Formats: sequence, structure tokens, C-alpha cells
Amino acid sequence: MKKVAIFLINLKGGGAERVVSYLLNEGFKGFEFHLILLKKEIDYQLPQKENIKIVDLGNYFGSKYLNVLAIPFLAQRLKKYLVENKIPTILSLLNRPNIISCILKKNGWGGKVIISERIDPVAYYNSVPFGFFMIGLIKRYYSYADVVTVISKGIAHSLKKLGISDCKVIYNPIYISQQSSKKRPANKPFTFINIARLYQQKNHALLLNAFAELKNEDCKLIVVGKGKLLDSLKKLSIKLRIEGKVNFAGYQSNVESYLENADCFVFSSDFEGLGNAIIEALNAGLPVISTDCPYGPREILAPDTDESLLIKDHIEFARYGILTPIKKIHHLADAMREIMNNEALRKKYRDLAPVRTADFDIKKIKKEYFDLF
Repeated sequence: MKKVAIFLINLKGGGAERVVSYLLNEGFKGFEFHLILLKKEIDYQLPQKENIKIVDLGNYFGSKYLNVLAIPFLAQRLKKYLVENKIPTILSLLNRPNIISCILKKNGWGGKVIISERIDPVAYYNSVPFGFFMIGLIKRYYSYADVVTVISKGIAHSLKKLGISDCKVIYNPIYISQQSSKKRPANKPFTFINIARLYQQKNHALLLNAFAELKNEDCKLIVVGKGKLLDSLKKLSIKLRIEGKVNFAGYQSNVESYLENADCFVFSSDFEGLGNAIIEALNAGLPVISTDCPYGPREILAPDTDESLLIKDHIEFARYGILTPIKKIHHLADAMREIMNNEALRKKYRDLAPVRTADFDIKKIKKEYFDLF
């Protein structure tokens, strides 16, 4: 039984964390997994097996700036654990664990380092204070990894700008739903849904402004997710006079039930790594409208096109969903109105949804990871 360490910050809600829970549940029979966390917080259900060991690496300081300063110390502690337990392979996910793993490789650890980049680092770190520092660390250390995996071709383009080439694309997996081809009449009122953290990147303000253009229509909007912008978004809904038609549902562990009772999924991000919520919506058999942001939505909804192409002044009725320009209120509103009023278009995208979700089946994706180990 081969030993593999999987290293990330915690196992709370998030795309990377969900993927790790899938891998542990799918691969526990063939590997001895050491789940190494900077902070032992676990929301996902894991198999209770002797060959899955959970390790708290410790020294999580809360402040992201102090945590960055602790990176060299944590790399040394991680190396000690891997050597003592004779672990030949480590998979790390997210920037800080990736950098720590690359530093231990630079410092002489002889095992295999696989890192997983899950955001567009250029777009993200250019949008946050002191992000240039993390970009500098990526440039300096990612090249020490034996394998750099990314969750979209777009992220590979972004990393290439930082001097990191030869990335392997492994999409986020899902468990295929038996309901993905479910046919259902439109709700009354017609129900739009968005699932995303309430952060600036997700641009819920764009979504609310677009939905406000439909406020005289028989429709409503459900926003699933939590975050620091909740209060400001509620105030915006009041200002736009749509507060009675918008439900801020908060964090939900069972988003499937919300998706199954909606008519259309709407994604309004300014940038992404992939957009896993889009895949989940397709898996629930929903038509999808998304901003054509870098990167991910185009790769999912229009896979036969250039993933770096971004539309600027029109709506694109792509193969598996509708794309609109980023930050364009009227285009997003027009797409929402079209999907609401066009039953044939909704049926077309619902029928195609299971075709696309098959490409993200856990049975396919897990093998791509396990083959690296």
C-alpha cells in the first residue's frame, strides 16, 4: 500500500477541500493517506479507516500575514514528518501549502511534490493588498514541484505568465447525479439561483443590478452563500427595490435541493479558477448563464472554443450554456430574460447538461490523480 500525503489548510467548505474528501473516499482501499492540515477543521465526511491518518501540522496564526511569515518553519516541520513516516509523495492544494511543499523540495527532500493551483494567481493576487508578495513566492518556488496541476487551461495560461509552464490540467470532479436529465416545468415565479461566497470576486452586485431589470417579471432570485458582503448586498437589494424577490439563503450544506428546485443558474464572477458551481448546476440539469470571466466558465460551457477568448459586447449562446461579458448589467439581464421566456432554449440546455457533466465524473478524475501517485 503506497503512502501519500495530502496537504492543505483545512477541510472546511471549498472546492479544494471537497476534492480532497472525494479522493480520500474513493482511494482509501489502495493507499495509506496522511491528511496534513495547517488547522484541524473538518466539515466533510471521511471514511473511518486505519489507512487514513489526520495530522495537525500546527502553527496556524489566523492572520494571513503571520501565516506567510511562518512558511519556512512549516516547511521544515513538514519535511520532518514526511521523512519520519517514510512518505514518498505529497499532493498539496492552495497557494500556501503549495509554496511550503516546494520549499521542502528545494531544501533537499527527495520525494515527489505534486501541487494543485486552483485560482488564477495573476487576477487574484493583483486584486488583494500585498498580493505582489505571493506572486513573487509563486515565481520563485513553484518550479521546484515535480508536477504542477491546474483545474483549468486558463490557470495554465496565467501561470505561464509567471514562468511556470508544463502544467497538467485535472478538472474538479463531481458525483454524477441521477437527476441530471430531469425535466420540469418552470416554477411560478421563475427561480434564478446563484451559489457563491459573498466576496468581491463573485460580483453579486452585478447579479442584483441585472435582476433588478426583471423586477416587473414573475421571477425571484435565491443567493446561496455567506461572506463579508452580505450586509452591503442586502442594502443594495433594498436600494434597487427587489428585496422582496431576493432570498439570501446563507451557507447551505445541501445545495442539491436548492438546485433541484430552481429554473436557471446564474454566475456573475469577475474571475475564477474554474467555476465548480457551474458544473454542479449542470449536474442538477439546470440551464446556466455565466459571465465570460477568466478563467473557467468558457472552458465548461464552450469547450470547443479558445479558453482565453473573452466576449465584450454581446451575448454568446454557447454549446452548453449562455455567456455574457463581465461587468455588463444589461447583457446579463437580457440573457436572464431570454432563458426565462424561451422554453425551447431551456430544454436544449437541460438535455445537454448530462453530456457535459460526464467529463467531470469522479470515476474519470480520480484516476488522473491516482496515476500521479
